[in-house]
Amino acid sequence: MKNNGFTLAEVLVTLGIIGIVAAMTLPALVNKYQEAALKSQFKKVYSMLSQSLKQMEVNNGGSPLQCFLWPQSKYKGLACLAYDENGNCKQWQSGSADHYGYTDDCGIFQQEFEHTIKIIKVCENNALKNGCIPEYSGVDTIKKQNNEDMSDVDVNKATAAASWWRKSAIEKDRKAYVLSDGTILLMSGWSGMRIFAVDVNGMKKPNKWGYDLFVLSVVSDNGSSLNLIPSYIINPVEKGGKTAKQMLTE
Repeated sequence: MKNNGFTLAEVLVTLGIIGIVAAMTLPALVNKYQEAALKSQFKKVYSMLSQSLKQMEVNNGGSPLQCFLWPQSKYKGLACLAYDENGNCKQWQSGSADHYGYTDDCGIFQQEFEHTIKIIKVCENNALKNGCIPEYSGVDTIKKQNNEDMSDVDVNKATAAASWWRKSAIEKDRKAYVLSDGTILLMSGWSGMRIFAVDVNGMKKPNKWGYDLFVLSVVSDNGSSLNLIPSYIINPVEKGGKTAKQMLTE
C-alpha cells in the first residue's frame, strides 16, 4: 500500500505563503477595525454632548443660553495687522463683537454644562502635567512637520489665528475635563464651549488630530436651540486623518 501525504518541505512552503498573505492583509484589517471603533466612539460622544445641550435648555426654562457661534461664519476672517518679533500677532483688525456669535451667558453655560455630564477630573491649566490629557501635537508642530524649512517665526505667523491649539498652549493654558467614560474635552480658550476639542477614547492612542481628536462648536441662530456641529474655525487634521464632519457623514 502507498500512503499519500505532504512532505515537510511542502508544508513549510504552504505555511510560509499563508504567513506572507497574513502579514500583507492583517495591518489593513486592523486599521479598518480601529477606524470603525473610533467612528463609533465619536458618534457616541457626539450624541452624549448633544443631549447635554438639550438638557441645559430644559433646565433654563426652554430658552437657549446666549453662548454660541453662528452656524456659519458671517465674517471673512480676522486679519493680523502687526506681528511681534516671535511671529505672534500683536494687533488684530478691529471688528464688532458679534462677528462669530454671542458670549453673554458663557459663564452660566459652563456651570450648567458641568452639571449635566459626569466629570471625574478637571484641569484648569497645565493639563498635561496634571494628567488630564496625553501629549498632543499642536497646529504649530503639525505645520513644522509638513514644512520642515519654515522658521519658528514663520510657523507662529501661519498659526497666529489658532494660537490656542499650539502645543505649548494645549499643555499649559487650556482647561480640560476628563469624563467618567474616559472621554477628554479640551477647551480652546474661547468663552464657554463655542470651540472645543474632544478625544473620544481619552488617554488611549493614537491621540492624534483627525483620528481620535476632533474640534466641535456649539452654534445657534439667535433665539434658536443650541446645536453641536463640526467646527468651521480651525480644524487640525494630521496626515491620514479625517475631519469631524467626515466622521459624522461617512
